[in-house]
Amino acid sequence: MNAVTDVTAPPKTSAAVYTAISHGTISGLACKCSTKNDMDFLIKENRIVCGCCGREISVLPPLLGIYKAVCSCCASPSVKTTFVLDTRGIYTCTWCGQTR
Repeated sequence: MNAVTDVTAPPKTSAAVYTAISHGTISGLACKCSTKNDMDFLIKENRIVCGCCGREISVLPPLLGIYKAVCSCCASPSVKTTFVLDTRGIYTCTWCGQTR
């Protein structure tokens, strides 16, 4: 499940918050190689990597949550991308790599 939230402030509760994930794969994320939010990413030591195109996003696992929200890379406010929340408390867009 993905929660729709403003990524400028962490949500108080969300169904998208997982137990800290430090290895394995995460599915349902946005990537430039897909038109949908349906890609699998592998969790590495200091990044996540798209299983399809190999694109790397710098994050610091374990990951604390996954959120759907609007990013400046989105074409319109109705388009949502995915953000991962890492242990530093930084939200990173999986489509463009921007942080908040």
